[in-house]
Amino acid sequence: MARLAPALLSLLVLGLVAPGCGSNQTPRALSYGENARRSYRNAYAAFEDRDCLTADPLLRRIRREYPYSRYAALAELRLADCAVIQNNYTEAIRAYRSFVRHRPAHPEVPYAHFKIAEAYYRQIPSDFFLSPPAQERDQTATRSALRQLRRFVLDYPDSEYMEEAREMVRGALGLLAQHELYVAEFYLGLDRPQAAVGRLRHLLDVYEGSGIEPQALLLLGRVFLHMRETRDAQRAFEELIDRFPESGYAEQAREFLRRFEG
Repeated sequence: MARLAPALLSLLVLGLVAPGCGSNQTPRALSYGENARRSYRNAYAAFEDRDCLTADPLLRRIRREYPYSRYAALAELRLADCAVIQNNYTEAIRAYRSFVRHRPAHPEVPYAHFKIAEAYYRQIPSDFFLSPPAQERDQTATRSALRQLRRFVLDYPDSEYMEEAREMVRGALGLLAQHELYVAEFYLGLDRPQAAVGRLRHLLDVYEGSGIEPQALLLLGRVFLHMRETRDAQRAFEELIDRFPESGYAEQAREFLRRFEG
């Protein structure tokens, strides 16, 4: 019996101490979560006003002081959103990608992927009266944006951001197609019709859905006429009429075909 006394004593001590520990932890846990929630609410109020100068340090504090709360992840996203608001797209992309990498199972991962694509899209050159037209400038950013947007569309077909993503896809496609059209016309100005044909065919093969196809097909037919490739010209005009019968360019194509018949 004497040998059992220490074990019994230990069990009694644990039985007395354990309830005390449990009652002390619950208020602490509640306090941690409630403080995190209140801090995020204050930071989000500034963020909603697009006041990132105020929101930024509050969000960073949440991430630092409440790393195990659900609000730490939300604070990371709002910090990335602030980078977008401040036109710091490189920093925004880095922050969204870090979020995806470290929180792959988080429900906001699709949102982060969409914002990565959007940040690329916002770097596309735009028309400015002191600069050449957008289609005449380097399109590296546009191609990067299109890759990211297409990936998002494929990966998240049911996303609530799908319509916005598709609208941006159309915008990127249109700009890239206009750039190819500009380059083709540039080659024509240098009397290099074969090079122009190559750019127009690239436009038609790669940037389907850009809305530039009718104009490109009409120009392709005219270039073939210039090269005395009559049959190829007819094919281009016929394709234009077949695919885009209501286009104003289709009427011009019909006029060219009437000349062949005459």
